[in-house]
Amino acid sequence: EEMRDLVLQATGDHMLARHVAHLFVRDPLVVFEGAVEEVPDEEATDHWENIQSTNWQTMRWKPPPPQDPDHADDGNQIGWRTEFRAMEVQMTDFENAAFSVFIVLLTRVLFVFDLDLVMPLSLVDENMKRAQKIDAVCKEKFFFRKHMVPGHAGQNCSSCDPPASGAAAEAVTPPQPPSPTTAPCNKSAAGDEEGEEETLLDEGMLDDTVEEMTMDEIFNGKGDYFPGLVPLCYAYLDHMNCDKKAFSKLDGYLRFISARAAAQVKTDAGWIRDFVLNHPEYAKDSVVSPAIAHDLVKACDEVGRGEREAADLLGEAQIDPVLAENAYGSQLARERLKGSCRHLLLCKYKNRASDAAAAAFGADMEGAVGRKARANSRTNRNGVEADGM
Repeated sequence: EEMRDLVLQATGDHMLARHVAHLFVRDPLVVFEGAVEEVPDEEATDHWENIQSTNWQTMRWKPPPPQDPDHADDGNQIGWRTEFRAMEVQMTDFENAAFSVFIVLLTRVLFVFDLDLVMPLSLVDENMKRAQKIDAVCKEKFFFRKHMVPGHAGQNCSSCDPPASGAAAEAVTPPQPPSPTTAPCNKSAAGDEEGEEETLLDEGMLDDTVEEMTMDEIFNGKGDYFPGLVPLCYAYLDHMNCDKKAFSKLDGYLRFISARAAAQVKTDAGWIRDFVLNHPEYAKDSVVSPAIAHDLVKACDEVGRGEREAADLLGEAQIDPVLAENAYGSQLARERLKGSCRHLLLCKYKNRASDAAAAAFGADMEGAVGRKARANSRTNRNGVEADGM
């Protein structure tokens, strides 16, 4: 309460005050020798980061670090940040890349489209409880905002045409959700706990901006009022005029995530669970023997190396084999570059970029001159033909 009142008095922001006060309900897990009373709170944020960094949440709000007085006016000070921390290591490099890229795209979507995904933390906690259940991706429903546009949004941007996002939806068609017969889960996302939503509604935890959705609906859209996170990423790529080569790579990642949310492909947990259940030595007694564990680890390693087909896990994605002969010919450099060497290297690449830009400009000019010459030639030819007639 003391921390809440302090922040509230300084800022007048009730949500900010409650967030900071929540962090101080626990003592720090670690204290570094020589960094307790010796750290001046007016000049450093070590104590704050000690509290902040030992609260392992799926997202973390990060204030700016202390400002360097020697660079106070250079405009490069780090600002306020929101850190996504919900990632889990997947079985393959492709999956890790797909989810990492999706998180980055989602941050750009939230920022550029000015979307609001805030909802009561109690519902986030409820989502986490449901997410831990078996096959939650296709059996459970999760609370999510159905209206993401803030009240002041909806006005047309002066720098773009209004139908930009609509054009993206026409240009790119995300994968369609599977039918119940093709989904790898044994049970559809039906409301098994029908009375739960009524209880939450009675307690005033839900309002018109939040409702329960399947993971498929959250990622791929629901009805005509919720576009889905994946289509929003496509709309952002269309908005930024993503080049074809980059789009082709990103499209593969987004299609994979869309398919996994729609239960067209298994999660890593589901794949591992099915492997154990179908192992010839498994006696349906919840005991994973050393032989089963050995075969499982070997199978996971083979999938990660691209030596084992796993279409039920990866869908259309193809994992290139990880071979020793494809490794780098030399080790990555470890020694720091001297200032002069670094300067020469940067100048080299700066000149290369300038040459590439000049070449592109020259090619455009040459093409324009060529088109003009061909147009003049056609005009003269038409004039001669007309005179001949």
